[in-house]
Amino acid sequence: MKHFTLVKPIIVVVLLSLTHVTMACTKAELDLHNSMSETEKEKFYGFDGSGIPCSKEMVRFKKEWKLMNSSSAKQRGRERFSKNKFGMFIHWGLYSSLGGVWKGETMEENGIGPRVAEWVMRNKEIPRDTYAKLAEDFNPIKFNAEEWVAVAKAAGMRYIVITSKHHEGFALYDSKVSNFNVVDATPFGRDIIKEMELAATKAGISFGVYYSNTLDWRDGGDGGILDYGPKDGKKPRKKLFYNNWDPSPIKFDEYIAKKSIPQVKELLSNYKISQIWFDNAMYIPPKYSMQFYSVAYQYSPETLINWRVGNGFGDIGMPGGVGDNVIPDQAFEETWEGIATTNNSWGYKIYDKDWKSPKELLFWLVENVSKGGNFLLNVGPDGQGSIPPEAVSSLRTVGDWLNTNGNAIYDSDPWEVTHEGPTKISIRGTEHREENVPTFEFEENDYWFTKKQNKVYLISLQRPSSNKIVVEALSDLEIKKMRLLGESINLKWASKENKTIIELPEFSRKGIGYAIEVAL
Repeated sequence: MKHFTLVKPIIVVVLLSLTHVTMACTKAELDLHNSMSETEKEKFYGFDGSGIPCSKEMVRFKKEWKLMNSSSAKQRGRERFSKNKFGMFIHWGLYSSLGGVWKGETMEENGIGPRVAEWVMRNKEIPRDTYAKLAEDFNPIKFNAEEWVAVAKAAGMRYIVITSKHHEGFALYDSKVSNFNVVDATPFGRDIIKEMELAATKAGISFGVYYSNTLDWRDGGDGGILDYGPKDGKKPRKKLFYNNWDPSPIKFDEYIAKKSIPQVKELLSNYKISQIWFDNAMYIPPKYSMQFYSVAYQYSPETLINWRVGNGFGDIGMPGGVGDNVIPDQAFEETWEGIATTNNSWGYKIYDKDWKSPKELLFWLVENVSKGGNFLLNVGPDGQGSIPPEAVSSLRTVGDWLNTNGNAIYDSDPWEVTHEGPTKISIRGTEHREENVPTFEFEENDYWFTKKQNKVYLISLQRPSSNKIVVEALSDLEIKKMRLLGESINLKWASKENKTIIELPEFSRKGIGYAIEVAL
């Protein structure tokens, strides 16, 4: 039997608590930093940003950050976040009306940069004024906030994060900072963020927003790449991310001061927000990362900030360094969140039919939760305001599973064993998943584990062929009783040769796998 202890690889420690910054750098460490490529720095330190670890500036900001990060208010926010475990990510904007197609060409045809649908402005190098005209026709008459929240509720999701402004620069709320927003620039004229906040609150679901704080292809947010990126001829990371085809004349500093920070203040002032999901810090200076973090703390101390605020000054970590659609190999004690798409694009892509099955989505959920994280699963509504029915169908199946087995997921912690069994599936991003084509079929003796107080939970995604299962990980425990979640009767078990043999009753309902509560 293989036991997995809670480990802290160097990239995660740096990403979440910036251990490197708290100590003085040796000459060897500074030489290493100076010799690394931009990509190597990003992987080694685990965060974007132009801050230099061990510098006086970073040490000073780290002290300020730690005072807020360790506060009782932040702890309350983390406790709420960690109890919720499962959330809905929503990517929606002007790009949704295009569905990943521009002038008859898909994202994969003759484009530059990422091929996910919300990047269509960058991929097709659409001029700013041309792109802005999309707002004139944006009228999502099928949008109903309560219906979207109902989909999340039926899926067993306990929090929602929606794009308030993506890289296109268009705000889904009534912004006084920029009239490039859904209320002022579209015939729809309604504050989507306010409607979502009210619907989520009514349903008892925590509400958060995504905000692209450094990339803004309309108004000068270039991630700081021109003013704060490498000047010595080194290749900058993410060089294809910013607007270099029709750039705004506004400098990055001016964009941060006059649009990004003021819009974040608007969101914090006018909406009840439990989480702000910043994105693509790139070369943001530490002073701005710190400003975003401290402004959020000033307005709403319990509101959590994800690590993409830059330079490591966040509350919520993420597996895989800077990657999306990644599942970590190990369990982490820190507060973190895995994110994934229901198909392969974050924004609506009309021709992307590679929908994750309910069993695959449950695999993502139990993999992340068994390792101590949350799971934020994305849907991309179309330009009319409808969530794709394929996503809704799978989410309902996941919700049915959670109705029975949710005790093994919500408010749980990682146990000393995360997974036992022969099936090993590694996910390192969208392309990695596509290239390796996992089947997401599991053996009867594949088990995942979580814990809660004096209970351990065994989770299986495969129904057994007989009424007896054999488990290795439970053999050293002093078990008081066991029960199948969803059933009231206690189970019989016996220990033999360092294995636990459990007798299961006939399953009274159809579904994927099962979960057992083991009381100690």
